[in-house]
Amino acid sequence: MAAPRPLTGKRVIELAQFIAGPTAAQLLADFGAEVIKIEAPTGDGSRGLPGTAFGSVYTRSFNTSKASTVIDTRQEADRARLGELLASADALVCNLAPGALRRLDLDAASIRRRFPKLVATLISGYGQQDERTCMDTIAQCESGFAWLNGAEDGSPRLSTSWPADFFSGFYAALSTAMALAEPDRAEGCIIDISMMEIAAAMLLGPAALLVAEGGQPAPGTGNRDRASAPSGVYPCQDGQIYIYGGLDPYWAKLKPLVGGRDAPITERIACAQEFDERVGAWTAQRTCEAALAVMNELGIPAGAVRDPVSAVEMIRSLRQGAVSRGLGSGEHVPSFPALFDGERIARSPAPPLGGTRQAE
Repeated sequence: MAAPRPLTGKRVIELAQFIAGPTAAQLLADFGAEVIKIEAPTGDGSRGLPGTAFGSVYTRSFNTSKASTVIDTRQEADRARLGELLASADALVCNLAPGALRRLDLDAASIRRRFPKLVATLISGYGQQDERTCMDTIAQCESGFAWLNGAEDGSPRLSTSWPADFFSGFYAALSTAMALAEPDRAEGCIIDISMMEIAAAMLLGPAALLVAEGGQPAPGTGNRDRASAPSGVYPCQDGQIYIYGGLDPYWAKLKPLVGGRDAPITERIACAQEFDERVGAWTAQRTCEAALAVMNELGIPAGAVRDPVSAVEMIRSLRQGAVSRGLGSGEHVPSFPALFDGERIARSPAPPLGGTRQAE
């Protein structure tokens, strides 16, 4: 079958920048929606971030298959034009701060009054009831994730891949699509996405439930797994590998290989350093390839720690069209990472400021 496009015929206005909002609108575009990206005269803030000769890699990663329209919300005529676009739309995806929305007469109450049939998805740090602005790294810290993800010495660690932004974008896209798909919906709705709640659900996960029921998560474990041992990153002669050997069936296979002792999983977690040292001593005598070959033969999950260059090369080798699609100019367009009966969703490149681009 061809890639599904259930949102064909739906118009989405994106009033967003950087990652969370643009990612949500990008996913809606992937499945057929017409997405009009509203930008200030200076453009989405990500346009000024690093890139190549083809422009910011940030803008081009999260804005495929959209059209860009420049609107200066400081001008009354442009605000009126924005209102006309919203009146013609089925959905709005927005990650402006609540205060900014109120100044534009686009807070939740105003949207309901002005555009009663609009599905409006509003992404913010703490919810629409809170004035504070937020960025991904702040959400990681405020949500407890940076502490949970801490190093073994207790210092907090941030993820540099913007997980709070991405998960917020995914939830926003899913929620918007489901609201648009509801067959009997006769009026719009306000979808309120809080990055804090998204972080609790997706980054804390089991730890949030543990806390809710009176428990206390253990401090940061670095690269060690929290729920099994030995599982972590181990040195080899020519690099490092990750071995997930901490579940009982895997430890039963790994134990005789590394000279380990019998111990239940709770004891192995409590004495993780002892068991890690056993595994690390074994891997240190081998190359990554040799150690991984043994793990593969034993059926123990393991993988190499790769730099992005070798990782992209490896991922490209797995399936045709993975990672990105190259254009004749040398520019690349990020690929949709799922296959539908072997076919990928076709994405057009991110638009120039105030313009559009067709798929090449």
